[in-house]
Amino acid sequence: MAPAQLLADFLVYLGVELQVSPHTVAAYRNDLQRLIGGATRLPDRAAIDRHLASLLADHAPASIARAAAAIRGFYRFLHAEGLADDDVAEGLLGPKLEQKLPKALTRRSIARLLDHEPDDALGVRDLAMLHVLYATGCRVSEVTGLSVHSLVQEHRVLRAFGKGGKERLVPIADVALRHVQRYLSEVRPELRARARSDPGDALFLSRTGRRLDRVRVFQVVRAACARAGLAVACSPHALRHSFATHLVAGGADLRSVQEMLGHASLQTTQVYTHVDHERLRSVHRRFHPRGGSAPG
Repeated sequence: MAPAQLLADFLVYLGVELQVSPHTVAAYRNDLQRLIGGATRLPDRAAIDRHLASLLADHAPASIARAAAAIRGFYRFLHAEGLADDDVAEGLLGPKLEQKLPKALTRRSIARLLDHEPDDALGVRDLAMLHVLYATGCRVSEVTGLSVHSLVQEHRVLRAFGKGGKERLVPIADVALRHVQRYLSEVRPELRARARSDPGDALFLSRTGRRLDRVRVFQVVRAACARAGLAVACSPHALRHSFATHLVAGGADLRSVQEMLGHASLQTTQVYTHVDHERLRSVHRRFHPRGGSAPG
């Protein structure tokens, strides 16, 4: 993809998924357009360093720090989405773009989100997609990239393409599989018939028969959370985070979770363990000699 298109995707991610203010999005756009210019390839680390050094002559330190933060966030996004093999801006000096992990939904909240009967055809599609997001932990870009043939029904797995186009097979729960099967049989043919141009074998289609984009997936998740009365900030990544957190809380080993998430490094997966304090306290109470209540 051209750098300009990658930048456009990043700005959508900032505004829609992270809900960064329009002022900050505009500032990041200016900073990154200044770096990219009309380039046909992404600048490497040496080019980034030269660019920041060139700003020293006529820019305030705060402006340079913001530019470094924009570049850092941009390249981290590209790496996380599988659009760049490496995060070449890793360790770049300056404030980093704030990318806190969303709070994991509780099991009760997940039940409120998923356990209901859809109102209409698009509701069937949306519920199937929500089940896929939570059942597999796929990134939103992976879900929008799914095809009809991504679902290997006889083996109950989903074929996803993650970072760098790397393929992985992720188990999918029977309940999620049933919702996808219902969508495929009852809804997708109708949506495909509305298409003005052939959407190919794209799995999730819009009301006009086009492949769903990441913005619409985010809107579906947010609307579902509002309908379920959930007061937490909800996004596709929150469901991915909940998927991983609940697996770890249930005792899944990190290597398995790493494989299902499509993480190249186990260190990336380990961030999902820090939220599971209650399980750790429970283990401590059960197994530490003085972990329980004080003796009478």
